[in-house]
Amino acid sequence: MTSVRASACIVGGGPAGLMLGLLLAKRGADVLVLEGHEDFEREFRGEVLQPSTAHLLDELGLLEYVLAQPHSLLEVGKIRLNGQEVGEFRFKKIAPRYPYAIWMPQPIFLAAMLRKGTPFPSFQCWMGAKVTKLLEEDGKVVGVSGFRHGKEPFEVRSDVVVGADGRNSTVARLGRFEPEYEHHDFDVIWFTIEQPHGWSSTFYVSLGEVRGLMLPKYPHHIQAGIVLPTGDWRRWRQDGVAVVAERVRRFDPIFAGFAATLHDFTPFFPLEGIIRLMREWARDGLLLIGDAAHTMSPAGAIGVNVAIATAAVAAQELYPRLGRGPIAREDLQAVQRLREADVRTLHRFQLGAQRVLLSPGSRNPLVRWLVPKMLPLFLRSPLLPTVQRRIFFGAPLPPLDPAFSFRESAGVT
Repeated sequence: MTSVRASACIVGGGPAGLMLGLLLAKRGADVLVLEGHEDFEREFRGEVLQPSTAHLLDELGLLEYVLAQPHSLLEVGKIRLNGQEVGEFRFKKIAPRYPYAIWMPQPIFLAAMLRKGTPFPSFQCWMGAKVTKLLEEDGKVVGVSGFRHGKEPFEVRSDVVVGADGRNSTVARLGRFEPEYEHHDFDVIWFTIEQPHGWSSTFYVSLGEVRGLMLPKYPHHIQAGIVLPTGDWRRWRQDGVAVVAERVRRFDPIFAGFAATLHDFTPFFPLEGIIRLMREWARDGLLLIGDAAHTMSPAGAIGVNVAIATAAVAAQELYPRLGRGPIAREDLQAVQRLREADVRTLHRFQLGAQRVLLSPGSRNPLVRWLVPKMLPLFLRSPLLPTVQRRIFFGAPLPPLDPAFSFRESAGVT
């Protein structure tokens, strides 16, 4: 068995886990990130870095480095109704300093974070390392054990174990954490097509008979997601491929070619639209961050951004407490105290957005006539940028210690 010691053992090599590991290693802390998958190639994970994350990356001196990776910049969001554009919003109104969202495939972002951390001698990342047990002494978590590549046992002891292993967190389950609330009102049924000639490379919200999202996927594709109430996808499948193909056509005319080629359901990837908040994020020696602590639904494409923000706060709270044995629950709870109010507010926004996406279309001809006329007026409302700024920018983070910044050593690697 391989036995090692680290100041911080981070379970999960997603955006939150790698960002936390990178920031702690920047300060010289011994960090070991355990990623259960053998690589980062996973489909349909959060790939939008909103203006709030661009701001945070800029503060950390990482924005130039991230923008040097393959990506697309999204400056405009558009609203479609029954296949026609009826309005738009521009990030310039929401965030003049960062007037864009960064669309970057998550494997590219994660690989970039890993490359940035690798030169630090105190940073390690083990791929294919699955945790199966928490190590506890006197009621305190002192490490984890598990297997690498499915067969090599390992044990890691540390001052803190951080569960950053996503919405289906093994660490949260092993640590017996319980949610305060959970909502699972819808699923997003994702599929991808090549981007048609002349299609604007930005993201769309479609509010027609079949509702959903259309997002650019690097380099020249569209990632589309049909939003359905929980359980409806199973009923759609029971109706057969031909019926689903017709509903895909009604989602938007650009999918007619894709619908014509459908022979089975393999192009579709369902994602549960779960909103969840853990009641407690910490035990002695153990902390949850990211989706493990506060699962965000796909509404608003803010999940990655909220997770990275929590990771930055966690780095600042953890670093001065490392090196003295298991970190006390009371100290680890500082992360929740600093982040919970923002998460709750964003969850409320997401629930409101879900009600709009899931509300049945009216059969009243007057309502059907009014909606296309009223929607553009709403999109031009001066109140809308304020709401969008709150969703896409979140609450201001506590000031970050400049010692975490990479600005002095900034360089593209």
